[in-house]
Amino acid sequence: MSRFWLVAVAAALTACSDADESGAMQTANASVETAPEAAPQPTMKSGVPIENIDREVRPQDDFFRFANGAWLENTEIPPDEVRYGSWVEVRERNEARLKVVLEEAALADAEPGSNEQKIGDFYTSYMDEARVNELGLASLNEELALIDAAESYSDLARLFGRNMWLQLGVPFDYYVDRDRKDTSRYLFYLWQGGLGMPDRDYYLKDEEKFATYRAGYVDYADRLLSLAGREDSRAEAEGILALEKRIAEIQWERTRTRDRIATYNPMPTADLATVAPGFDWAVYLDAAGLGDAADLNLSTPSFFTDFATLMPEVPLDQWKSYLTVHLIDGFAYQLSQPFFDARFEFRGRVLSGQEAPRERWEYALQNANVVLRDAIGRIYLERFFPKEAGERMDEMVANLRAAYSRSIDELDWMQPETKAEAQKKLAALQVYVGYPAYWRDYKDVEIVAGDLMGNMLRGTRQTYANDIDDLGRPPRKGEFARGTQEVNAYYLPTAGELVFLAGVLQPPFFDREADKAANYGAIGAAIGHEMLHAFDDQGRKIDEKGELRDWWAPEDAEEYERRARKIIDQYNGYEPVEGLHINGELTQGENIGDLAGLTMAYRAYELSLDGKPAPVIDGFTGQQRFFLGFANVWRIKSREDFVRQQVLSDPHSPAQYRVIGVVSNMPEFYEAFEVKEGDALWRAPEDRVRIW
Repeated sequence: MSRFWLVAVAAALTACSDADESGAMQTANASVETAPEAAPQPTMKSGVPIENIDREVRPQDDFFRFANGAWLENTEIPPDEVRYGSWVEVRERNEARLKVVLEEAALADAEPGSNEQKIGDFYTSYMDEARVNELGLASLNEELALIDAAESYSDLARLFGRNMWLQLGVPFDYYVDRDRKDTSRYLFYLWQGGLGMPDRDYYLKDEEKFATYRAGYVDYADRLLSLAGREDSRAEAEGILALEKRIAEIQWERTRTRDRIATYNPMPTADLATVAPGFDWAVYLDAAGLGDAADLNLSTPSFFTDFATLMPEVPLDQWKSYLTVHLIDGFAYQLSQPFFDARFEFRGRVLSGQEAPRERWEYALQNANVVLRDAIGRIYLERFFPKEAGERMDEMVANLRAAYSRSIDELDWMQPETKAEAQKKLAALQVYVGYPAYWRDYKDVEIVAGDLMGNMLRGTRQTYANDIDDLGRPPRKGEFARGTQEVNAYYLPTAGELVFLAGVLQPPFFDREADKAANYGAIGAAIGHEMLHAFDDQGRKIDEKGELRDWWAPEDAEEYERRARKIIDQYNGYEPVEGLHINGELTQGENIGDLAGLTMAYRAYELSLDGKPAPVIDGFTGQQRFFLGFANVWRIKSREDFVRQQVLSDPHSPAQYRVIGVVSNMPEFYEAFEVKEGDALWRAPEDRVRIW
């Protein structure tokens, strides 16, 4: 599996109201305590951090701030973070655990070649700052020499292919996945790439803020080239920005790259020269390890056609400057302090507003999780993943599946034949909780103490080699695209697999000691979200085998698009940063996933009650705790520069809108908090979105 995997869950934010002395929540219009007072009090805790609630905010007006306002008021984003909240807290908890694992491995007298030896020596090499500073840029001399030696455009094509092994995404990116129309085999997906800033808009928008980013990028490239000893570094840096602007102009917009049909263009490798004439494809494919590949998928064809025209129009030396900067940038955090500082100043401070870098051990862990992902994941699973969490999750998954099945049957806008296909796809979904069915081994990865850059390069190349090897193998069920130690979950369309990583199965997402309501609102909504990706605007184009097939009756597809248009328009109206609105087209799949996921989680919660009344805990009914559990998951504060980057490049909406945008469409929320016309979150019934 490659570095380019797109996963379905991202981090997020929170909201709050008033209470009497008993703790029962009150609103300005009416009491929201609706459960019978005689309901039995459970021994389990509510799972809702009531200390985060802002009692001055009505839940009917801003549920995000109602649930989390006190926390928002009292919390500062740490200087080494671009955002902070529930997702980051859990990530930090996991990192603290894994830091101990790395330190123990570093001190162990481990058997040579064992995973423990490799983990320990990788960590030791990363933490040896004196050695890294002594080497300076010398650890990249071999790669830099290859760039300097290029004398022709064919030589450039060879370097482009070599960059695939370095996972730099310059100027092309890639991933390996099952063939979208034949999931019995893997296919190489060649993708547009080549930019040093997060999105093409950073090069093309005229607003002052983007001019500032562009100026900062030139300063950064200038600094890297100057550190590398280049005499005319400023002119070279300006040439790099000019080149990347031309690349940005020929890239597809992100809304278009989401289209699974438009980006499915398999072809024999022999046809590449016809689609993009003038580029030395034979040299490129050989250097990229694809010389024997019979075919691949050209995901964004016009980009490659235009790139082949662009390439000879740019002087060779300009391309070499471009490749030099991207190589140094890609490994700057493993180079001496001046390179580290230069990268942080631009990528951390300028682009995202981060005030200080993280501690060195955190970068060591992040990179160890890439180079030795499953080796570390096995240890995390053995030490930190409780078996009971998996058992409870299995029960919740079963209830979510039942809720989706009932919902499909009850849809009044879908034809019976489409419902039958939807049920078939739902039944075929495979769910993995905590651990994969297949673990990668690292016998071919050589890790040496004191050789940080060598470890990075060997590990990165082996990752790519594994992807190339997969092209000749049948697909493996249950091979994770992310480390199970990560705080994440995702849906893999071509495999029909839903994955909930062990790292996310802890409070506030999943609390074994809490009552059901908050858990269903938190991790239950995540389960529902991932299930819904099988039926969102792109997932609905895929059948139960994970293959592209239109299984919808025409009138159903038309009605789906009409309903999806309403959620696009709703989110287009949100303005997280002054002058910058959410892109409803780009985020529609995730927004639909959020809405349907929470809706199905609520129905699954009702199923779990088995007809019994939910208790009142901490003054909140089961309904209310369900929604508070959901809002608590998205408790996050973000820096403005990071939010701008997210809105332009991320298919997930900023967290605040993942809360208020969803609950304002749900009748169950209106009932739980007695939302009435005139309240800020009120949406007229005909304007509320319901798809599933």
